[in-house]
Formats: sequence, structure tokens, C-alpha cells
Amino acid sequence: MTEWNGFVFAALTGDPPPFECSFDLPANRLDDWRLGELVVGKRLQKTLQCNWKVFWENYNECLHCPGVHPRLAQLVPIFGRALLEQRDDPSWRDHADDDDPQYVGGLAHGALSWTTDGRPVGVEFPRLTAEERKAGHSYLTCLPSMFLAAHIDYVRVVRLRPLGPERTEMSIEFLVLPETLADPPRDLRRAIEFTDLVMSEDAAICEVNQRGLHALPHTAGVLMPEEYVVRQFQDWVRAQLSRT
Repeated sequence: MTEWNGFVFAALTGDPPPFECSFDLPANRLDDWRLGELVVGKRLQKTLQCNWKVFWENYNECLHCPGVHPRLAQLVPIFGRALLEQRDDPSWRDHADDDDPQYVGGLAHGALSWTTDGRPVGVEFPRLTAEERKAGHSYLTCLPSMFLAAHIDYVRVVRLRPLGPERTEMSIEFLVLPETLADPPRDLRRAIEFTDLVMSEDAAICEVNQRGLHALPHTAGVLMPEEYVVRQFQDWVRAQLSRT
């Protein structure tokens, strides 16, 4: 069992990998958000009718973003081009000096956070760098069960728990500074409604994908070059299976 920034991680095997190896990026990536000092402002829970690995594959690509997440694609214009970040664009050099978010990433001009109108709902984290604020979102993934999405005023913690071969429980927590909850005029609803919309869209498309796996002609899928993170996830699954 390991405690990290207020989170408790428990390994269900007798020979777990080193804790730091569970993260996709250095664990100190979110240090400026003071995770250990945050409090829970709201919790949501959903049950997805899909295998947990189907969700992770969806999470790790944005080819689906323009068609499945129109509101998100407006807030994060590069997602509207079916790209996760600038380096995924084969023609990125043509826009190297362009500050348009659809080419360089980050939030749409004028937006500051992942909310229905782009305006922050909580007290902003004071220690964020100019780069962290400009990005609008910073992710940290801990396979197989959790990811964090950090914004300038709140942090989303999404946990997954398999309930069966084709059912997955998703729990979402909104973490904020204590000052946010101590300020009655502040209302987290715009962040909660936006997250609920995006995660419900993901849940729906994952369930469609799960049903498609039962199609008689289906044997295997084909990964596109933009799905390199999906390939990394599949390699991780294979590596874990080889440990058993």
C-alpha cells in the first residue's frame, strides 16, 4: 500500500511493479496543484456497459473527438482536428509560428478552464506556471484504474472499477482548494455539467464499441498512426498478462 498526495494505492498482487512506474509521466507533474491540500467538491458515478479496456482505448485517442465531442472540440480546438497535441500533426512545421489553438493546442482564445462557458468556477491555483495556465489541462494517468485532469481551478479524478467482462464503474471526483468551498457564491455546476456531458459522450461511444465487438465479421481492429498511445496501452496490457 502506498500513499501519494492524499491518495491511497493498494496492489492486489504480491509482486507489484514499483509505484512510480504506474504513471505515464513523472509523478511530480502535478506538484503545482497542491493535490494533498485539496478537498472534494462533488462526486459523480456512472456505470458503463463496456469492458474497462475499451474505455482506456477511447481515452487514449482523439480521432473520435470531432464527431463525439462537438462542445469539447470547440473548447480545445486541436481536438476538433482529431489530434491530441501539436506533435501529432504531420504538418506542424507549417504552423510553428502560429498561436492559433487549433494548431498549437491549449484552450480556445478567451477560455480558461473546462467549463460550459470556459470561465473558472473555483479559486485558481496560485502556484501554476504560465505554461500550465496556457495549456488549460494537464493529465496524469495511473493504469489500470485512474487518471487525473488538472485545470486552473479544479482537478478531476476519474477512477475505473471493472464490474464484469462488459461492465465498468466510473467514479469522478472534483477536487478544489478549500477556499472554493468556503466561498458560497462559487458554484461548481458549470464544471460538473461540462464533465458530465463529455464523459457521457465517451460512455455512449464505448458502449457502441463494445457491441461492435460482438459483430460476426469482427476479428481484429486496425490502429491508425494517430492511435500510438492506444498501441502503448495495448503493449502495457500484454506486459501485465505476461507477468501472471
